[in-house]
Amino acid sequence: MSQLELVQELRANRPVAPTELRERVLALAPPPPPRRFEPNLRRLVPAVAFAGLAAAVGVATVVGVVHGSRGPSVTSAKTSAPHGAVQTRKTAKSPVRANPTASLYADKALGVAPSTTRLQQYDAFLRVRVKDQSELSRRTQQALRFTRSLGGYVVSAKYSAPGTSGTSRLALRVPIQRVQAAIAVFSAYGVLVSQRITLKDLQQKVDALGIRIRRVRARIAGGEPGAQLERDKALLRRLTRGRQATTQRAQLASVALTMAVAAKHKRAAAPPGRFHRTLDDAGSVLVREFELLLYALLVAGPLLLLGGAAILASRSFRRRADQKLLERA
Repeated sequence: MSQLELVQELRANRPVAPTELRERVLALAPPPPPRRFEPNLRRLVPAVAFAGLAAAVGVATVVGVVHGSRGPSVTSAKTSAPHGAVQTRKTAKSPVRANPTASLYADKALGVAPSTTRLQQYDAFLRVRVKDQSELSRRTQQALRFTRSLGGYVVSAKYSAPGTSGTSRLALRVPIQRVQAAIAVFSAYGVLVSQRITLKDLQQKVDALGIRIRRVRARIAGGEPGAQLERDKALLRRLTRGRQATTQRAQLASVALTMAVAAKHKRAAAPPGRFHRTLDDAGSVLVREFELLLYALLVAGPLLLLGGAAILASRSFRRRADQKLLERA
């Protein structure tokens, strides 16, 4: 019998241990080691996510209830008014209304009175707010007629009323002794928003021009015909025209009147109630928590990916090792 045949016969007739013997051998084997706790990621991850979501909603609800129970905060703003012009400036915070039919040239006059002994340049700037476009048009016509009734005239007038707004800008010249009456009447056309008055002394300039004129006249009276005499005559004409213009400027006050339609203020919305404040505060807290979570994911995301890849690789390696061990057995 060859060796190959012998091996085949032994394999075919290999001894088989009885069942009792197998049971006795298994009874003599040591007990299996205790199984270690292996967390189930499929159950653990949803549980942790649900717990975190519940905690975030709870914190947002508590913050919303605490802050929502408080009333809306009132913020006060401080405003500063600019300083005055050369002489005086007045800003009206409440309607200033005068009676145009009463004593216009006495107690009802507004502003600073001009001097009665010296020549002065008087400039007044007024801004008045009227209620609508029809009032703007009517007041503009009244201002033009009243200026002419005082002996003054209109330098320029610009009227614009697009849409629901409107502005009227008037440049007027009024005799200086009646300028206070004009200011009183113009300020009564609506709500006086601002007023500025500027005074400039012209008496010194007129006196200096008078001294020069007398000197030039003396030279002309004692001079001889020639080029110098012609130059003195030309200078005398310039000085005379300058003094006349300065004197005329002191006789007429400049009034710049601006009238504008009052803007319609929108009705202020009612402050939110406690329920709406609670929802707003809770929503803002949730948004803030979401931003923090997103930031944490962006920072820790690469580390979590590396850890997950390592766990998957180790589990795959363990499965392969167990499979090889079973194949050997």
